[in-house]
Amino acid sequence: MKRIISSFIILIPFALSFLTAQTTNDLSDFLNPDISLEVLSRLKPSELDEIINSEKFIVINGTVSSIMEIERSDNDLILDLHVVNGKWIGLDKVENYSCIVNINGKEWESRFPGRTPRVVSDEIFVQNDRILVIGKLSSYVMEQGVLKAVIDADYLRKIQ
Repeated sequence: MKRIISSFIILIPFALSFLTAQTTNDLSDFLNPDISLEVLSRLKPSELDEIINSEKFIVINGTVSSIMEIERSDNDLILDLHVVNGKWIGLDKVENYSCIVNINGKEWESRFPGRTPRVVSDEIFVQNDRILVIGKLSSYVMEQGVLKAVIDADYLRKIQ
């Protein structure tokens, strides 16, 4: 009996060390928590390339200023959402930040109907909605002299 107890006592530290040695998935392995719409708006092309190459998800929020339909067919739906945000600097200046959110895939069609219904439900996105976007930075474009990040959306949600 003493042999069983002493064997058990010896095995406990090994079992505990095995359990603590298991690797855990850290959120930072697949999400870049330091990126916001403000940060994206200030980055240089080389810094944006680093984020693209990391293939990590980013989370941004802002207001949909426009929805541009690129393609709508029986097989596909491609939209570009222009998302903006900003902050007051003192009492007389506002800094604006913006990006383009790419919506790609037929699964989005119910959330972005071709015509806006009379009664807009929480499931449908329209201009001026405040949204939360989770996606990956895929590219950047120069638009009216301003560098804008392009995010491929994986998840969208309205926020109040």
